[in-house]
Amino acid sequence: MKISRFLICIVLVMVVSLVPFNHAYGYESDEMGESAEMINDAVGYLNDMQNSDGGFPAKAGRDSSVALTCWSVMALEAAGENIESGKWKPEGDGPIEYILSADYEPEDTVDYVRILLALSAAERSSQYQGYDLEEKVESFQQPNGHFGQPDRGEDQMINAHMWSVLSLESVGNRDYDRDKAREWLVASQNDDGGFGWLVGGESDTDDTGIAISTLVLLGEDRDSAVIQDALDYIKSRQENDGGISASDMMGNDSNSASDAWSMQGLIAAGEDYDGSYWTVGNENVKTHLMSLQASDGSFDWKDGVSSSPVKMTAYVIAALSEKPYPVNVDYSELESEAMFTDLSREHWAYDSIACLVGQGIVNGYPDGTFMAEGSVKRAEFTSMAVKGLDMGNDSYGSYLTFKDVPGSLWSYRYVAIAYKEGIIKGRSSEVFDPDGLINGAELATMLVNIMPDEKKADMEEGQYWYSGYVSLADGYGLLYPGFKASEPATRAQCAYSIKKILDFIK
Repeated sequence: MKISRFLICIVLVMVVSLVPFNHAYGYESDEMGESAEMINDAVGYLNDMQNSDGGFPAKAGRDSSVALTCWSVMALEAAGENIESGKWKPEGDGPIEYILSADYEPEDTVDYVRILLALSAAERSSQYQGYDLEEKVESFQQPNGHFGQPDRGEDQMINAHMWSVLSLESVGNRDYDRDKAREWLVASQNDDGGFGWLVGGESDTDDTGIAISTLVLLGEDRDSAVIQDALDYIKSRQENDGGISASDMMGNDSNSASDAWSMQGLIAAGEDYDGSYWTVGNENVKTHLMSLQASDGSFDWKDGVSSSPVKMTAYVIAALSEKPYPVNVDYSELESEAMFTDLSREHWAYDSIACLVGQGIVNGYPDGTFMAEGSVKRAEFTSMAVKGLDMGNDSYGSYLTFKDVPGSLWSYRYVAIAYKEGIIKGRSSEVFDPDGLINGAELATMLVNIMPDEKKADMEEGQYWYSGYVSLADGYGLLYPGFKASEPATRAQCAYSIKKILDFIK
């Protein structure tokens, strides 16, 4: 499979020192303090690097690059620069004129989206070389929701998908299938909570940071398990210097690229990146990033290591300016779209439902509703429990003797697994009653059956067959508010208690 040039530009590096480089550029120092001065110095560095044709090279003296000019445009716009001013048009042409006139033919999906992101950041039309970039990128979405060009080997590329979404959102295009785009990305998350550049590939913080930004733009709730697991992965890569390392394969050295991409994800998720949780000793991702500025205003990749300083500096400017890509979208004004039309964020079980939905344990209905007060069938609750315990693919043999659970029934697998594991029993040896409504007593019994043996060793019997189960489950805080043993449990109540038991057995 061809590795995109865009992937390479995420992984490459930069230069060192903390001596300020004196430039009077437009970022407001009183808004950002010391980081504002650093942004101004970094912008000054880019100004010094700009070629006479309006474009930006990898290093001084080299030819301009369309890709690097796109990154530079986004950085300058994030920093509040007016790239239409004479300051950015050394001989009459600015960076946008260079991009539009360069002898450059996009090939990979990320080639197209990078240009679209730069044009939209500069509030320019999406017209490029006689066609509409917006329409071009939109055409790359496949029936499964993924953005990419299969004929270029991109059918499993996560980075092409994410940046396509970001580019369309940057121009306000929401006509593509956003639900499928989100579902495809969620399904691509690794078990460690991170995302790689390719489905099944090793997680890295660079792609994980961008995945968080993409998911937030796609309406994923910031409190969902998908976002929280991704944040946990980034946290696991935070080093003792407060910075972020890229991945296991690249070792434990913090670097400015991973700092910048991770910081963007934290900002998009509404995280307090310089708060106590994200602080190690007295350092955090921002302070580590700031420590890598060189005397000429550029940024090192690592302490004392310079590689592609123009590119790295552009990444850092966007992060320090607190402008996650696309830089022309204000994440602070975004509200995650409601998961369901009939479920408000104020609902008492909202967080539990959101978590289980994010993990694929429960679902809503085709009309966009969740029906939180709807009843739950015994087979439905059993499937929720088995999925929550991640036992859906376990073997189950021929254990069932229930005549009303034939092998053709959708829930046969879940009932068989739960029965084998001792989680459920039937109403008799031959009747399970899969369509019967589960009540509080049955729910409490299943919760206790899921608990480790040592936690239920002291369970005592009571007046009713279920008394001991209810008492024990209640003692561990597993029962939903308003619990009544004899009444059917609602979908919200079931979600609440399943989330409780899953947290309990972690």
